[in-house]
Amino acid sequence: MIRKKVLAISGSLRKPSFTEKMLDLCLEGMGNEIEVQKFYPHKMKIGPCLGCWKCWQTKTAGECIQKDDFQIILGAYKQADYLLFAAPLYIFTFPATVKNILDRFFIILKPDQAASPRGGTEHPKRFGCHPKAVLISSCGFPEVENFDYLSPYFRKVCGDFGWSWSGEILISAAGIANVPNLFNDKYEFIKRAGAELMSGQVSKDTTDQIAEPVMSAGDYRKMATASFQGGLRGRTKTISIAMKAIYEMKKRASKREVESHES
Repeated sequence: MIRKKVLAISGSLRKPSFTEKMLDLCLEGMGNEIEVQKFYPHKMKIGPCLGCWKCWQTKTAGECIQKDDFQIILGAYKQADYLLFAAPLYIFTFPATVKNILDRFFIILKPDQAASPRGGTEHPKRFGCHPKAVLISSCGFPEVENFDYLSPYFRKVCGDFGWSWSGEILISAAGIANVPNLFNDKYEFIKRAGAELMSGQVSKDTTDQIAEPVMSAGDYRKMATASFQGGLRGRTKTISIAMKAIYEMKKRASKREVESHES
């Protein structure tokens, strides 16, 4: 059996990285029939796009004058069946290192201008690559609406680069990941998202299940604020809110179990 090839961009500069954990869970869900090349832009020597248009000129068409580490990513891209962008939401959209990768993909565009089937104008693509693309992201605010800039931006990028948008895996209130067990269900749904991707695309139901809050926005704000305050008082308040969330999670699980037996 031919193994599907995955190009994964892990864009979190933190270690350990919750966003990378999301990426790894998705890859796990995709199963064993994949070959993964994972890259960390912040650990690579990749210059910004110079806007010099050398890759558009006849003699150097499709070649970048910068011979840096982006060439390694481009080589993997030319073979990729799947393209996973995992990046935390810090300031509205992608971190600078990941945005830089997207800018360098300028090289896959040809200089000609043509009418886009989606409306407006687009460039024809080179290399004949049309991978299935998925966005994986987390943010520190509790509302999933904080992805309202990043999500449509990524869809726009996919359309203009000729990538097949195949879903998104988004988790807000990412600080809850520090509380044991609260995100266990989400982790299983992320694995399911990976399995769904292998047979088509991530379903809206799975995306919604992953994004479902596990505590109120008010409680999360208090917990996040207390955790940054630190000290005995901050830790005590953080633990108290976390315990309340765990209790409510168990209560919901017990209710679901009763309803399951009754049906």
